[in-house]
Amino acid sequence: MSKTITQLAVNTAMFDGHDLAHAFSIIAETGYRYLELAYNEGYVGNLNPTLFSTASAGRVKELMQEHGLSTVALGCTMNLAGADMVEKFRMRIRFAHMLGVRCLNACTTQMAEREQMIKNLKAIAPEAADSGCVICLENGGDPNYDAFTTAEDGIRLLEEVGHSAVALNIDPGNMLSLAPELDPVEQTLAMLPYAEHFHVKDVEMRNGEFWFPPIGEGVIDYATILPALAERGIPCSLEIPLRMHRQADSWPIRSAEPAPLEDSRTVLTRSLAGIQRLLG
Repeated sequence: MSKTITQLAVNTAMFDGHDLAHAFSIIAETGYRYLELAYNEGYVGNLNPTLFSTASAGRVKELMQEHGLSTVALGCTMNLAGADMVEKFRMRIRFAHMLGVRCLNACTTQMAEREQMIKNLKAIAPEAADSGCVICLENGGDPNYDAFTTAEDGIRLLEEVGHSAVALNIDPGNMLSLAPELDPVEQTLAMLPYAEHFHVKDVEMRNGEFWFPPIGEGVIDYATILPALAERGIPCSLEIPLRMHRQADSWPIRSAEPAPLEDSRTVLTRSLAGIQRLLG
């Protein structure tokens, strides 16, 4: 069994509020070679259409080349049942194609809007396929995205959408906040055959709230999960949103100020060491 995680990336959510140049520099300096741009509605600031322009793609490619980085994933969370979802997602597909990104990671919608989400996914999936992309549905971390909470939810969604350009992006940390009664390891292992991407997120409980520590320092059993990921060769990114935590009821709170850059550097260094230790 391989002891190496395939394309271990850093999700840029931890740098929310900082410019990409600083983020890319720290990612490279701490020993990583891949990144996932976090352009997720409601979780990071300053999202606007110019982020998905040709000029923006060119700037990202310049920075990646400067720092020796590559990317295979783009964070695209939005309400997938929204009336404007197809056009907004089309913009992200075009942007991903310019960057050579394959995995478009997105949480889903509320359970009440599930059927509309399925219609939207059926409409946009062929365009994703034509651009060499896969829409990776992510299990939600709060009730806004409870249409995909359990492994069974995710697998059933794939069956109903019925397109090869739609797969899963597993996030055990999200599961812990939205459905703490579930076993995240059991659920993760059940979903792995359907996953094209994985968010490595650990969780630390503080006064009943959910915070995100370096990988291997929280409550999730990554000693079991990481070897299974390595064996399957599923691309992963460290999704450690330092500017955000979740309340006891799972709803997210985004801090008024960005997390210090040195905190990101420390967390990335400790996470890489933790992953190497857990993989043996």
